[in-house]
Amino acid sequence: MTTEELQGEINRICSFLGWKLPKLAEILYVEINDDEVNYDDESCINKFYEKLKGQLKRRSTPSDLLENYLRIISMHPEFKKHNLVLPVFMPQGNLSKNMLDGMKSISKEITRHVESSSDY
Repeated sequence: MTTEELQGEINRICSFLGWKLPKLAEILYVEINDDEVNYDDESCINKFYEKLKGQLKRRSTPSDLLENYLRIISMHPEFKKHNLVLPVFMPQGNLSKNMLDGMKSISKEITRHVESSSDY
């Protein structure tokens, strides 16, 4: 997924779960800094929140960072409670680039259709 797609996915999931950005920042910060003593320091969480705001807007945010955020979100009990799953594509090398591009286009159209006809 591209950076913009990952940012959109994070925002959609948070909206579905009813999470505001400060809650997401706290969840991510605590998980990322789990083994540090001051993980619950409010000023550190606020700094991370400001950084996260930018990461969810900038096109230059590394996709692997956003993928890590999605992984953390997907492991959260509230995410699991809703029986949500993250789509993961694992290329096997069996399909041509044209076929992969076509399938990607179809998947995007299905996602747009589902999102426009439901709450998620």
